[in-house]
Amino acid sequence: MDWTAAMELEALGEGRFRGHVDQDWTSLQGVHGGVVAALAVTAAERAHREAGVEPATTLRAATFGYVSGNVEGDLELHVEVVRRGRALVTTHVTTSQDGRTTTLARLHHSTPWEGMEFSDAPPPVPRPEGAVRIRREGPAHLNNVETHLHPETDIFAGNDRAEWVAWSRPLHGGVFDTAWLTMYGDYFPPAVFAKATTPQRAVTIEYSLQIHSTAGSWKLADDEFLAARMHTFHSHEGFAVEDGWIHLPDGTLLATVRQTRLAG
Repeated sequence: MDWTAAMELEALGEGRFRGHVDQDWTSLQGVHGGVVAALAVTAAERAHREAGVEPATTLRAATFGYVSGNVEGDLELHVEVVRRGRALVTTHVTTSQDGRTTTLARLHHSTPWEGMEFSDAPPPVPRPEGAVRIRREGPAHLNNVETHLHPETDIFAGNDRAEWVAWSRPLHGGVFDTAWLTMYGDYFPPAVFAKATTPQRAVTIEYSLQIHSTAGSWKLADDEFLAARMHTFHSHEGFAVEDGWIHLPDGTLLATVRQTRLAG
């Protein structure tokens, strides 16, 4: 899997771009939603550069609504800058295939702000010796990130908690950016799969990401991993809510994610 190639876009003019997703990004159903979200981020940032947006502006928050499934093949992305203020740029990106809208995105990019700083988020779990690397024949997208699961975490394991605890790093080296981080926030199978004992419906209808750093890109040493914890804390009447925390190796909270899933 070549991440740079996966993010390649052809400019079509007037804020429109064409991308492509291949079999490396197939998921449980169709194409992995995280890579589609990452393409939306890439398209927005291409449009920002062309419009002369301040280079220090980076993605801080995004919401993706999956209104229809994506499949292998070409995607068209239409970028609309809704508002460009002094510090905050709000952008909408509509993704479509064969004239059918599949994903709607709202992105907020910002220059650095000053404000209160504190964190009551759960701390990262120390990586145990028995962490097991994910290697699966399918879904294919799981093999696009080097990920080691907590030994007590597995799919359809009937665990007490609907939770993934894992440590990951990019396959293409230690450097990653906001587009890769956007993909990674949606990388894991539904957390309810860890609690269930048989396959369950758990399709994402909305995915949101908050990035708690204005760096724009980050570098992991050869022996360093991001720590991730994805937990479904409530499932009722066909909908489940899943929250996640992604930490840098030094324990700093890098991003939080939330997904709303159909669960039934």
